Amino acid sequence: MAERSFLVQRFARIDLGQFHVIGYSVAGEETVVQVPELNVCFDIGRCPLFALASPIVCVSHGHMDHIAGLGYYLSQRHFQGMAPGKVIVPRDLAAPVERLLSAWRSLERQNTPYELIPLAAGESYPVRRDFLIRAFQTHHVGESLGYALVSVREKLRPEYASLTGPQIALLRKQGVEVQYRLEVPLVAYTGDTSPAGLDACPAAFEAKVLITELSFIRPNHRREKIHKFGHMHLDDLLERAGRFKNELIICAHFSTRYHPQEVRRLVESKLPPGLRERVKLWL
Repeated sequence: MAERSFLVQRFARIDLGQFHVIGYSVAGEETVVQVPELNVCFDIGRCPLFALASPIVCVSHGHMDHIAGLGYYLSQRHFQGMAPGKVIVPRDLAAPVERLLSAWRSLERQNTPYELIPLAAGESYPVRRDFLIRAFQTHHVGESLGYALVSVREKLRPEYASLTGPQIALLRKQGVEVQYRLEVPLVAYTGDTSPAGLDACPAAFEAKVLITELSFIRPNHRREKIHKFGHMHLDDLLERAGRFKNELIICAHFSTRYHPQEVRRLVESKLPPGLRERVKLWL
């Protein structure tokens, strides 16, 4: 159930067939999650080398353990002759991130290129014709967003399924909408959030893969305090057990006060059958 790491730095890799998820997430230390086949990193942590290959970074919020390596990421892509990195940020963080990157430009004395893309909750960034990134509202200390990677397809409406190609072409010429837009969430990433962030995003429960924080697990930890500071408790996950339709749920961002064995023991003992088999722990 707990995913073994494959690198010296303990970055874990999960093979999902269609794509991989690679990353590391420990509260207050570092969070970086990559989906290489979709060219996206969620947060950048201290920018491990593998993260450089992703041309897009989705920043969930401005805390150092999630964003410290951003300047290095952009500088190294430029140094290695790669395309300028694209950085998606919560809209209210765009100005301070711009100032941060401007300071690094001055320190390095080079005009490091990048594209800063501010988004608000509900807004989308089209990566390709068949793929977009959609931001959703999360609840942490300060401005924060989660992100869903969404596959987009145009499907023929069922009422026209029996028609021939020429018949469909004729309808199109007449201005008839013969197709409809189908959106399928592939990956949802919460970043740091209270459970309200999950509840605000139906895609979080429907995506093929959900990557969620689960900072606290002990029964004696007060949930009202945990929620106040924008985090989740194991009991929050259990209360929503029947809502998760995901094929895989990656729980991460555990507090450093817990030993990995304690996390495994508590989580595995409390997860109900049907959910337990779909959960992996990043420790």
